Amino acid sequence: VVPDAAIEDLDPEVIASYKRQLIEANPATELRDAGIEDLLQSLGGARRVEGILLPTVAGVLLFGKKLALRRLFPGSRVDYIRVPGTEWVPDPDNRFESIEVREPLLIAFRRIYNAIVDDLPKSFSLEPGSPERKDRMVLPESAVREVLVNALTHRDYRITSPTQIIRYQDRIEVRDFRRADQ
Repeated sequence: VVPDAAIEDLDPEVIASYKRQLIEANPATELRDAGIEDLLQSLGGARRVEGILLPTVAGVLLFGKKLALRRLFPGSRVDYIRVPGTEWVPDPDNRFESIEVREPLLIAFRRIYNAIVDDLPKSFSLEPGSPERKDRMVLPESAVREVLVNALTHRDYRITSPTQIIRYQDRIEVRDFRRADQ
């Protein structure tokens, strides 16, 4: 349970969106008919303490309202930084452009993932018997997804530095701060 947090710090729209995706992925899920309170408790996003439903760390990070995230977990920010070139700050007048994401992790993941995938170089092939080309990413989407999920789930949110995904011309680097003693 997060000290100084209340159930009102969670965004009902993000919770409803997650529930829709859950049902879409598994129409037979036992959570299909669960109300918000039961859903949150089943997912570990909230716990009853002396009869009061309170959000957990997971609940706030996954479903928190933007202001609640800023107040309770100021480090829950992801910066996607596009560096033109192969090294940091090669041109002092054109250093980089970035996207700063301060949203619940369920939304932040999708925004950053889509930005990375859109930026990745693509190749194409012509399938036998088809007049249309088929685009393929140079990096497997599963690798991008795995790196991003690991960066967001295994970091220490007590640290106020953001997770940084830095896209150089020839590589992508992830800087995630996993422990307060690093």
